[in-house]
Amino acid sequence: MFDEYYDRYDRWYILRRSIRLSEHYCLRRLVGDQLVLDVGVGTGALVAGLKGLVVGVDPALKPLMIASRRGILVINAYGDSLPFKDNSFDYVVMTVTLCFLPDPLPVLREVSRVLKPGGFHVNCFVPRDTDWGRYYLFLKHSGKSLFYKYARFYTYREVVEMLSSVGLRYVDACSTLLYEPLKPPVVEYPVMGIIPNAGFVCVRSVKD
Repeated sequence: MFDEYYDRYDRWYILRRSIRLSEHYCLRRLVGDQLVLDVGVGTGALVAGLKGLVVGVDPALKPLMIASRRGILVINAYGDSLPFKDNSFDYVVMTVTLCFLPDPLPVLREVSRVLKPGGFHVNCFVPRDTDWGRYYLFLKHSGKSLFYKYARFYTYREVVEMLSSVGLRYVDACSTLLYEPLKPPVVEYPVMGIIPNAGFVCVRSVKD
């Protein structure tokens, strides 16, 4: 799907610049300027501009061509079989990737494996039990979204439990998209913590 419609996916972010910037600022709040791996990088719309060197992995080849033009070092690979040694990265991020995985746990185990001890995983997602989550669920079930019809959404608690099960301990989080989905989009700066009804949440966990 992402190989075939990569241009439409990337155009969604280009046309919704305010949403892209809000989500990018939220991610950037939790990611340092060290070596970063993005699992499921796609076209790199959300990680482009991070301060550290970003390596992006994705099984879809065509989106990686756009990510490469955005300055990301790209590798065509699957998240459940990452081509890296143990303890390789300071940060591993996943941005709206979890919902498209048939089985998230094998990918999260790989995330934990390639993280350095004391390294951080930042997982950004749309919580199911928010207005934004319910809006995307409507698009999913109505067939009005090409991409979200394949998605499975999770609550904040479900995500934290999955991370804990692979040895990643919750540290903190930040939130954005505090307005309702059908309201005019605006650029928001992230708020630390889990804000009720926030449409985009990044959870940071650590590998002890």
